[in-house]
Amino acid sequence: MAKKKVLLMGKAHSGKTSMRSIIFANYLARDTMRLSPTLDVEHHHVRFLGDLVLNLWDCGGQDAFYESYFERDRETIFRSVELLIYVFDIESDCPEKDFDHFAGVLEAIEENSPDARIFVLVHKMDLVAEEERELILEDRKRLIEESCLGVGVQHFQCFGTSIWDETLYKAWSEIVTNLIPNIGVLESHLSDFCRICDADEVVLFERATFLVISHAQARGDAATDVSSRRGGHHAIGTDARDDANEGGFDKGEGGKGGGTTEDDAIADNEALMSTSPHSAASPPIGNPYLDNNVTPLPASPGGNATILTNQSNANNHQLAAAARAPSAHHPTTTPPHPTPQFDAHRFEKISNIVKQFKLSCGKAQSQFQGMDVCNSKFTAIIDAFTANTYIMVIVSHAGHNSSDQDWGRETRKAVTLMNIQKARSHFEQFIPRS
Repeated sequence: MAKKKVLLMGKAHSGKTSMRSIIFANYLARDTMRLSPTLDVEHHHVRFLGDLVLNLWDCGGQDAFYESYFERDRETIFRSVELLIYVFDIESDCPEKDFDHFAGVLEAIEENSPDARIFVLVHKMDLVAEEERELILEDRKRLIEESCLGVGVQHFQCFGTSIWDETLYKAWSEIVTNLIPNIGVLESHLSDFCRICDADEVVLFERATFLVISHAQARGDAATDVSSRRGGHHAIGTDARDDANEGGFDKGEGGKGGGTTEDDAIADNEALMSTSPHSAASPPIGNPYLDNNVTPLPASPGGNATILTNQSNANNHQLAAAARAPSAHHPTTTPPHPTPQFDAHRFEKISNIVKQFKLSCGKAQSQFQGMDVCNSKFTAIIDAFTANTYIMVIVSHAGHNSSDQDWGRETRKAVTLMNIQKARSHFEQFIPRS
């Protein structure tokens, strides 16, 4: 079992413990108000992806503690550090002292853990007027870069964050991804899975935190226009045998594919839909995100949520927009329908939404298994994947006539679920059980 030492530092009341509690202890943002300031150093062992344990040192930010960190406990605190996460309060009343402490921490890290990766979070950005955030964040990044270069630190990453939006998930997803030893191999296989499924995008989430750990997107240079074919989605190991071989997914006996093509699935589609955890026969729930201040409604005990978006409902559009980016299958010259640009924070928005819903299921003593978001343009399926992950597969509905749209949607959903099921054992090799 791999243990990684992570230092979480910054001035008192900068929000360190609040962000840790949201990411790893399932707090809601509003619940962090009751947290007490950290005194000295609090140690937390956080399990991530099953066999990876983060030895998280949450360090109090009062001046007296920094004196101890830099002198008496210098070697104890700063030795064998894998990651340093330093948090700045954007509304600090003494930024000069904050940067003095930051420089001292960098010097101690360079002395005791020169290979540690450094992340800087400029926190509480929600307190800055929206029209000024980018300018103020860039100015703060410039000062941080000057401090780093002043002590010989060449490499670091900086993020603006807030506990009230998706920026916190964006930053922490980047941070924890740096601790996954085989992330390159995992990304490569996820790209193969995306290509074999003919999906627009595939995203992998860590099960407990719902942080994004990897994603793959359809390649524009390799994709063809979906409108030129009726049944472009296939299951692993079937009529795309070369794809399955390249992807390394197992086949059935006698060299036959273990999956099912869309055409083969037609006869079994109705039976599959009736037994699938994402069954269209399951009672749909209303949009649980009509109001950001309302706790989402949980699914029925042990069941999945199926969300059928209504194009006339602007609130449903918000959830759909977060789940769906424009398809890479459409040619860039003459797209059949104008589409918006990619939302750079779409994955983190989904992390935030689904984790809130997952917590609501737990409060209602229900177990979250997965979720479907369906409309006339796409289907997004979120399902339990390996023992320690969830997966999201987004498949567009382009090129299907309205008359067979419902048929095609249910068939593609069935085939996608088959592919997820068949890929589980393969991906367990790269994301081992705890």
